Amino acid sequence: MRIARERLIAEGLFRASVPPALVAEEIEQSWRRSVSHRVNPGAEPHILGEIDPDSAMLRAAGRILDQWQTNLTDSRMALFLADEGGRIVSRRIVDPQDGRALDRANAAEGFDFSERALGTNGLGTPIEARGVVFVRGNEHFNDALAHLACAGVPIKHPITGRIVGSLSIASQVDVASSLMVAMVRQGGQQIAEALEHMADSRDLELARTYRRFRSSRRPVLVMNSETVMTDLPSLAHLDAESHAILWEKLRLHHWDEDTLRLELPVLGTEAMVRRFNRGGQDAIFALEFLEPAGTLASGQGSVIGAPESATAPDLSGVLDAVANPRAQVSPYEAVQRQLTASAAVPGLIRVVGDPGVGKRHQAARWLQQRTGQAPKIVTARDLVTNGAVWTRGEAQLQAGRGIVVVGGDSLSEGLRRRLGDFARLPRPGLHPGARVVLTEHTGRVGSPAAGADAGPAAVHVPSLADLHGALPAVVREVAATLFPGAPAPRFSPAALQSLLAWPWPGNVAELTEVLAALPQVAQGGLIQTKDLPALMRQGPGSSLSRYERAERDAIADALREAEGNKSRAAEILGIGRTTLYRKMRTLKIDAGERMTAPGQ
Repeated sequence: MRIARERLIAEGLFRASVPPALVAEEIEQSWRRSVSHRVNPGAEPHILGEIDPDSAMLRAAGRILDQWQTNLTDSRMALFLADEGGRIVSRRIVDPQDGRALDRANAAEGFDFSERALGTNGLGTPIEARGVVFVRGNEHFNDALAHLACAGVPIKHPITGRIVGSLSIASQVDVASSLMVAMVRQGGQQIAEALEHMADSRDLELARTYRRFRSSRRPVLVMNSETVMTDLPSLAHLDAESHAILWEKLRLHHWDEDTLRLELPVLGTEAMVRRFNRGGQDAIFALEFLEPAGTLASGQGSVIGAPESATAPDLSGVLDAVANPRAQVSPYEAVQRQLTASAAVPGLIRVVGDPGVGKRHQAARWLQQRTGQAPKIVTARDLVTNGAVWTRGEAQLQAGRGIVVVGGDSLSEGLRRRLGDFARLPRPGLHPGARVVLTEHTGRVGSPAAGADAGPAAVHVPSLADLHGALPAVVREVAATLFPGAPAPRFSPAALQSLLAWPWPGNVAELTEVLAALPQVAQGGLIQTKDLPALMRQGPGSSLSRYERAERDAIADALREAEGNKSRAAEILGIGRTTLYRKMRTLKIDAGERMTAPGQ
């Protein structure tokens, strides 16, 4: 069996064949997925951040895992619970000797056992295969797990049907039993039932809304801020990114009425959109897809029959993302094309934009692509205080390197004229890409550099506020720059909602700082709301009613008084602890960040 797996790795997916009598179909499919993801059979698991002890999964599974651990006292078996990303969030062992062996394989809380990280295993593979698997010995893709046998089952949320984690029962391979499959099925079902009993009222309302519309002859899609339910095959691949953008667009729309008819050219149809409950984070939107709309003259989503003054959500780009969420082109590609167009005219090239939008980065990237060399970065102050900068700049250009002058707003008119003349000097044999680029704030967008002939308009680098709908594409580009070679960052729906709702006053510089502080970005892990900065986790305050804001403040005061102890806070408020947990999730309150009194 090990030889068959190594042959698959060595010969590739198309050339190698695995005897069906030797390897079960679900194991072979997992091996092939592992090879396609270039999983290293000798790789060690890595840690994916801290575990939230108050997560719904752990609260639902805690008592059940305790019971199973007691029942398995004499069995030499271990229990593992993983979240939706394949990270181990709980481990229960019976024999300390087994614990030491599992520790040597890093099979412990916090470690990533997703199939993309370790290949075929009893926690990650059930999530990918969406079904029960039994992985024995060398069927594991990772060599360090070959001494184990693991039966695993995905845990599906009973309300949404979404996979929220997995459960695995493991033993030494020489004492494994096929009964482990039946046992893990039973354990997974018990956790799913516990999740149903704990279900948030919003999810229950969403499920009722979906059942109401599902009886329609037309395909429907129902969603709230965190969950999508649909029977529409063409949108079955709706991911967290496109869901978050679509929901945010509908949430921000000016709803004069609770019903909206939209043309959806990307899908070649129309949809009747209905809003339930009130606005904000608790809103539920139901999209009922009508008969095909035929050929439409406009490529933009529009409101049919709405007055011209109504603000219609521009859903065309959103629905493009739904059809192919990774096909979005970074908006900065347009900046690069504009820089190339500006280079058709000799002289100084100007790049303008708000602070923090990445003017210097875009200019330096463009020059390096054209010259093959990193450009020289010069500040406007250098031009004033250091006369040798001009001589060195001349040498830089002659050597085929570009120059980026940052902070052009502080230049006097005389220095701007001198810089414009310097950029227009004829230099025989000069590399065509060796140009001078000046960065300035947006306020001077209409002022060409003094001493320069009238040329193309200054290249404008947009702020994140201008790129709201394209934010996921910007996140991917910034993450690729920060962590070359790392997979594209993955966000939970709630975390992506928080990013979309944030105003980003610091623009790309702020986004860069946020991503750099998230270890999950570099490691390919799932980024959840709890991983984001505290203020960003709170979401838009405008989505809360006056009553909810008062309730939120009362809970925050109780948590401060109880020094973060949620049981004590619930007693102070006169409510049950479960009710407090539910209200904290609904109002997006984080106890650890709410213990400081206002003004401190």
